[in-house]
Amino acid sequence: MIKGDTSFFYHQKAKETEQKLKEKVYLMNLKIKKSTYDVKEKFHRKSKNSHTGNYVSIIVGFSLLIMSWGAQIEWLIWLSTVSIFSNVFLLTIQKYSTFSKGS
Repeated sequence: MIKGDTSFFYHQKAKETEQKLKEKVYLMNLKIKKSTYDVKEKFHRKSKNSHTGNYVSIIVGFSLLIMSWGAQIEWLIWLSTVSIFSNVFLLTIQKYSTFSKGS
């Protein structure tokens, strides 16, 4: 083997290795983009069905309001009232943000 042949051989190997690395990086980028898209879709689907928790919280808030009113516990009356209003507010925001995404 001549000295010039060896340098050409190493140069060719380096180019092949560089090309393989570029292909692997490209494939990894595709996988990352696909998994990111899948995660976003999963959260988007979950966010559409999350209204049940707000309704349950409102019902619990009303029951706490009734019980605290009967027991004359003023701080619990305010706490349950704030809980009810905040959940109604969240439901309203979710309702209008869902309509704006659809149009």
